[in-house]
Amino acid sequence: MKKIILFGLAVLLALAVTESCKKKKDGGNDRCGESEIKVATIPATGTVDPPAPGTSFPLIVNVESMPASGASIAVSAKAEGNATAYFTDSLKVATASNSFQITNTPAGVTCVVSVTVTSKTCNTNQWTGTYRYSAK
Repeated sequence: MKKIILFGLAVLLALAVTESCKKKKDGGNDRCGESEIKVATIPATGTVDPPAPGTSFPLIVNVESMPASGASIAVSAKAEGNATAYFTDSLKVATASNSFQITNTPAGVTCVVSVTVTSKTCNTNQWTGTYRYSAK
């Protein structure tokens, strides 16, 4: 009887391990089965814009692939090496093309802009990008 119980426990353990090791349906990413969010920004992420005059700078976030449930966008800007953002803005309902105006940019400092697009129904389905710029 003990052998049967031990065998049954071993089978349950094997099933549990097998189930937890299976690949997820969305390619191993935790996107809750939703399609991957794809975004293009102007200025492009990963770039460093040359210093420009003024303290106000435009940002366009084009959501090229959005989950059926929709998405939200969060934008923040801070001086490089500084943890405190001098600019934050968000849209609860993203569209295909979304415009932001980054204001209060400090002069003579490299700044980092962070853009995060998040699914409305799956907060682990996110796209994040950054770029750098500065005001003269």
